[in-house]
Amino acid sequence: MNNTLIALFITQLFALPLLSSTAMASDSHHEKGHEEGHKDEHTQKGPHGGFLLTNNALDLELKLTQFAGNTELRIYGFNNDKAVDINQLDVTINVQRLSEEPQLIRFKAEDDYLVSTVSVNEPHSFKLDVMASYKGQKINYHHEQEEGRTTLSSQAIERAGIKTEIAKAGTVELTDTLFGVIAPTAHGTVEVMAPYTGLVSNIFVSIGQNVKKGDKLASITNRETLQNYTIKSPITGVITEQYLKRGELANSALMQIVNLETVWVELSAFPENIEKLAIGQSAKVYDLHHHLNAQGEVFYIAPMMSGGHIARARIELTNPDGHWRPGMHVNSDISTAKVDAAVRVKATAVQEFNGKPSVFIKSGNVFEVRPVKLGAKNSEWVEVLEGLSPNSEYVTQNSYVIKADILKSGASHSH
Repeated sequence: MNNTLIALFITQLFALPLLSSTAMASDSHHEKGHEEGHKDEHTQKGPHGGFLLTNNALDLELKLTQFAGNTELRIYGFNNDKAVDINQLDVTINVQRLSEEPQLIRFKAEDDYLVSTVSVNEPHSFKLDVMASYKGQKINYHHEQEEGRTTLSSQAIERAGIKTEIAKAGTVELTDTLFGVIAPTAHGTVEVMAPYTGLVSNIFVSIGQNVKKGDKLASITNRETLQNYTIKSPITGVITEQYLKRGELANSALMQIVNLETVWVELSAFPENIEKLAIGQSAKVYDLHHHLNAQGEVFYIAPMMSGGHIARARIELTNPDGHWRPGMHVNSDISTAKVDAAVRVKATAVQEFNGKPSVFIKSGNVFEVRPVKLGAKNSEWVEVLEGLSPNSEYVTQNSYVIKADILKSGASHSH
């Protein structure tokens, strides 16, 4: 953030024309001087490019500075336009934000200024109580500003379909998405053979027909004994292939039966996937149109890769209604790790606001943007590392309505 942007930000922080900043003496001696010689605070620029909170006994210049990836607040003190001994100045600031516990910011001396011991993060919509102590005098300053905030009526909230949830701790699964194809299982596929060479005298089934174990499939006339014998189905399944017709010589497979109550998902795993795959990992399988999904687990990973640098992995799925048909293309989200998040939100809650990932919190009928730093995420949940407190109520559905209303009102962050 360059100096121009910092100056614009401080302008918002301490100089909004509709909001007031007041300085109050806390001891009786200073109260008398305050009443006799008080001068109102104005939007005055300090010698370091920051802006002033003024009082007849002590002026404070506050300046936000980007340093080592953090936003630190620096405070300079002046008495009668002369810099004070920074080692004799003590300042604390109490920050109150919407739906959050108050935050006390402390400072330490560094060079000719005080610097905050914590990063001053967004949002910059808050009430500030500044408490200064200098040469035995205690001076309090108060400042309020609103930013990135809008208020909607209960009827408007309902009409817009805005839904909220409470941000809590939870698990975020990390997943790899692999492409796959549904295939019959090896143990569920049977080639029906004639035990003796003979002529096919009759066939009782046809391709696509469901059969049960023990059902009659065909009759064969033994060429040597001329006796007829019946071939029965060895499994329950569906006839998928029929190789011979009536009157043909049966000396090879007659037909194929496949049991599809259980199927495999044949996955294509590239080297970067293989490093994270392991037997027993849970997997969600879904068709390309997201009509249905099912849970399974990885039970096989090929020990070798193909010439195309692809390794096969398999998932087994139950298929009671026959939705998962061999040859169907699917995707599978493999759970490769789990992160215990101190705060997590629904993925649908995250919007981009002023170029930053953000969520919108709710307090009563008031909504406010919260820039957030995100961590682990999947299609359902996102870990929030910074910017949102636990137990905050946040918008999960139709947050774009809130975003549009804030931008329309001109209340977006402008520094």
